[in-house]
Amino acid sequence: MRIPETTYEALVRAMEQFDYGMRNTREWRDWEDNKAHKYAVKYREQRYPVKRIISLATGVSYRSFGGGAQANSYVRKRDLQVVRLRQENAGG
Repeated sequence: MRIPETTYEALVRAMEQFDYGMRNTREWRDWEDNKAHKYAVKYREQRYPVKRIISLATGVSYRSFGGGAQANSYVRKRDLQVVRLRQENAGG
């Protein structure tokens, strides 16, 4: 699915919404340690789950679009930084 258009400002509001209502919930408290999350949006020294932020900003389910390259390029095109959460093991 193609992700609906949104703005930088809407993505920032989504990150604020995540901080206010989700970051400290049981579901999201330790999301950065969940190996299913490989990348994060970095904004003001905080990290955010890429697909969840897009979902909050656009109103579409995070299950309806791809993560990785699709989601990362979507936020980068809106002038946000994407960072890798952990280094890949060279040995497999």
